[in-house]
Amino acid sequence: MKGNDGSGNMPERDEWQTPQELFDKLNKQYNFSFDCCATKENKKCHYYSSDFLKIISTLSVMNVAWMNPPFSKAYKMFEHFFESVQQGVSIYRCDNMETKLWQDVILINATWILIPKGRICYEGFEGKGSRFPSALIGFNVTVPEYVSGSLLMVNK
Repeated sequence: MKGNDGSGNMPERDEWQTPQELFDKLNKQYNFSFDCCATKENKKCHYYSSDFLKIISTLSVMNVAWMNPPFSKAYKMFEHFFESVQQGVSIYRCDNMETKLWQDVILINATWILIPKGRICYEGFEGKGSRFPSALIGFNVTVPEYVSGSLLMVNK
């Protein structure tokens, strides 16, 4: 059986930003307080980190965290996300759910996964949109009310 070598998680895609319209719909419900993987230029929340892997203690006092991880560091970012935040929502590609990241980290930790209808058109790159589907991944939060799509309840 041939496995996915992770070649789609290229550093060139690390700067793809969550569309503001999608973030606003989610933020309306969750009122995110912390953007796990951001820069000063692309942050979605007042509090943010450009080096999320070094953040540990401050997350326990935060409310709901948001994460759009850099593709090249996604495995480590998701491990840290599930270990560090108490409640959160993330977005990530879901074209290869058989990968170690999905099987060993996301699927065993997530509360729910929502695959929005249509392709997400990320900001900050050239082209007409993503060539792969995306998923919203919830951890200890309720299902999104303002985003439609296919829902998978994982760990209740």
